[in-house]
Amino acid sequence: MNIWIAASNGETELVEKFIKQGQTANDKDENGYTPIHAAAAYGHIDLLKKLVQEHNGDVNIKDSDNDTPLHHCEDATTARSLIEQLGADRELLNNEGKTCFQVWQETCDDNLDLLRYAEEVLGETIFNTSLGIDKEQLNQFKDNIRYTLENDPVDETDPESLERRKKLESIIQGENAEEELEKYIRDLIHNQFFSNNNDSSENNKRVK
Repeated sequence: MNIWIAASNGETELVEKFIKQGQTANDKDENGYTPIHAAAAYGHIDLLKKLVQEHNGDVNIKDSDNDTPLHHCEDATTARSLIEQLGADRELLNNEGKTCFQVWQETCDDNLDLLRYAEEVLGETIFNTSLGIDKEQLNQFKDNIRYTLENDPVDETDPESLERRKKLESIIQGENAEEELEKYIRDLIHNQFFSNNNDSSENNKRVK
């Protein structure tokens, strides 16, 4: 075990133990990868805050590819914390001349929440997260789903169908039904879009 693996696992106490023994939040391995990169890549927000705010960690520190912790980030909640709470610079470029947003588009293209957050920060639609679905089409999808739940019988022999039905019923009965149903529809169409274009790939961690 080392400080980088401990940070990847979100083991805060162990990371702090390594720091007490003389290591720092900015220590780099042979690839320039730091505990801050590791915590960002695996979404350990509380640890990230400790490393930056309590242990003098550089939120914009770069690895050997000039990737910052933001470049390694793979979820919207962590990205939001890095930018809005810890002051990470979203405009920094890596060795390929790419911002974190451009890296997210390439490596996290099935993560709508992360790409939507990028669009929110930039104030413009650049990643086609809507996939051409307008409000009228969206409402039609919603109506079709509600009609299906109310009128179509459940195929008890199909586990996937049962699971899908259960999820949709949970969404409809929830407090944020409209918002959650919209997200479900967009995610469904997004996944189908990338499947049809042979562009959907497993989201692997970019471990150094």
